[in-house]
Amino acid sequence: MDIPAPRRWRIADHADLAWRQWDGEYVFHHALANDTHRLSDAAGRVLLQLARCGEKDAESLALACELPVSDVEVILSEIAKLDFVA
Repeated sequence: MDIPAPRRWRIADHADLAWRQWDGEYVFHHALANDTHRLSDAAGRVLLQLARCGEKDAESLALACELPVSDVEVILSEIAKLDFVA
């Protein structure tokens, strides 16, 4: 029985992200879509960690960000809807 490899996440190719942080919240601007989104501290940390490392699975991101894997999976699912990650 083969165990599938964990899904690996990366910043979407077309996402030219600019960001700022204020008081525990992050604001990310998606240049191609010209959309700005306010993210929680946890979501911002996950997105920045992914931007720094290039590609990681949810478990590795959770460990790096000191968050539960289940939270990171939800965060990744939600920011994928914004076309920030693939």
